[in-house]
This record gives sequence, structure tokens and C-alpha cells, in this order.
Amino acid sequence: MTAKRRVLGGFTLIELLVVIAIIAVLVALLLPAVQQAREAARRSQCKNNLKQFGLALANYHDTYGYFALTSTNTCCGTAPNLGFIPRLLPYLDNAPLYNMINMIAPDATVTLLPTGAMIRTVTLPITICPSDGYLGPNPGPNNFALTNYDGSAGSQGFSSANGACQPYLATAFKPGFGDVLDITQISGMGTRSGAAVKIANVTDGTSNTIHMGEVLPSCNDHSPNGGYWAENGFNFHAGTDVPINNMTTCSWATASLIQNPGCTAQSNWNLSWGFRSLHTGGAQFLFVDGSVHFLSANINYLTYQQLGGKADGQTIGAY
Repeated sequence: MTAKRRVLGGFTLIELLVVIAIIAVLVALLLPAVQQAREAARRSQCKNNLKQFGLALANYHDTYGYFALTSTNTCCGTAPNLGFIPRLLPYLDNAPLYNMINMIAPDATVTLLPTGAMIRTVTLPITICPSDGYLGPNPGPNNFALTNYDGSAGSQGFSSANGACQPYLATAFKPGFGDVLDITQISGMGTRSGAAVKIANVTDGTSNTIHMGEVLPSCNDHSPNGGYWAENGFNFHAGTDVPINNMTTCSWATASLIQNPGCTAQSNWNLSWGFRSLHTGGAQFLFVDGSVHFLSANINYLTYQQLGGKADGQTIGAY
């Protein structure tokens, strides 16, 4: 009796190539969706961080009658050389860390922790937006912890080291860096000089005034030289005179992202002291009333200026 031979099934080379092609197409279709989902989660985390800052600022104001100071005199290097974020630590569930700060020292940022490290090296998770893929090592090169959030100096006329690189100087509502204690000379919610701004000073309305926003340390020369700990670091070193997401001074910016060629030096503060993020199309902002809004990079420039000013008395349009 002759045994029947079994024919084993299998893929031909053409069938295998077709399957691989189908898998490649599916991956190509799914990858953008996965990336979008991840960015949505990162953006949500950034928004939650700003909301926590809003609560901390409100609680600080309830305690002291004004919002967190940045200095106690005028810029720069005034003891204890602290930015406004370290002063919020008790309201950000970090009272033990705040209590370690030597507030009577000429430079409190060099306070030594029990570990032997300087306090200025401490990076708090709430200060970081996970969307910033260019943040680099944290703390930065000068051992200052970096941040993706800064206070708004509003429409302040930051002048550049290069006088030819200040396209927005003439459009600012207030001249100069705002290194004064007179709040009438300050457009936004503070400057590095430490003027005490109260809710009563926000006559344009708390829902119409930016308090904080997103920033990128890799685009500003004051970030590695002070982080968020020092008075002259990322401490109200951003304003609304610079359009949202102007990447001209970012260290990694390619030609297509540079709006002002020839002005890429980070000491061109009329360009580098602005709000920006790596979210597509704009950045997120905390308003004085505690709400968080995503503002498009295409927002009307005058409207953006008005949102930066706390008491300019101008009617704000839709945004």
C-alpha cells in the first residue's frame, strides 16, 4: 500500500513580502497616532504644572498680601539672590526644602543641603515640561536647576546687546527691563527687581492678564546662569513683546525656525526673553485668576501685548 505524501503549507517569497509591506503600512499609520497621544499626555502634564503654580501664587498672596517677590531691592545680585519660584516652595508641598534656605545669606542659592549639594541644584518635577526635548542635563552647566516656566514681565521693552536686533522694542508698552520697584513702570506681574504686585494692581482683570508661561532654557542665556533659583536667572525673564515661539535664539534652531537671521545670539534679549514651547502651534499660559490657556503662536500681536499688561486699560479682543 502506497503511503500518501503530505504537502506542508508555507509562504512564498512574494506572500512574505506582501505581509511585511502591510505591517509597514500599519506601523506608519499607527506611529503618528501614538506620538500624538504621548504629546497630548505631556501637554496635559504641563498644564497641570501651571495650575499648581496658580494655586501656590494665590495662597502666597493670601498670606502676604502680594504675589511672590523676585528680589527685595533692585537688580541684580541683591541678597538673598532668590527668584520667585523658591519663595513658593511652602505652597508647592516643599516646606522642608524651603526651611533649609539660608534667607539671610548674601547668596541663598549656595545653601548646602545635608547631602553636601547646593540647594540651587535641586530640580522639582513641577518645574519641568516633559515636551521639552532640548532641556539637556538638569541641573545645567553652572549647577542651577532649570525650568520650563517663568513669570511674565508683560509688554516690557527688553533691549538687546546688539542694537540692530531689537525688532519689538518700539512696540512695548513699557520701556526698559523694568528694574524698578515702581509697579506703574512694570507692564506685567513682576520683574527681577522685586516689585510687590497685588491683585488690586491688576486693573485689567485677573482673567485677562498673563501671570506665567512656558519657556525653553535652551533659548535664553540667563537660564544656565541662574536657573529658577537665582534672582537673575529665569525669574520674570520673559515678556509678551516677543511673539510666541520665536525660536531665533534657540541653540538648536534650524534655518527654517529662525525668524530673525543674524540675531541668534542669546544676549539679544529683545528676542530671547520670550515665551515659547515645543507644543505644536503655541504655548500654555497661566492667568492671574488661576486659569490656564493655550495661546496660538498666530495670536494677534496687539492682543498678546494686552494680555501681558496688567493695567494698560485697553479692551482685549477674542483670543
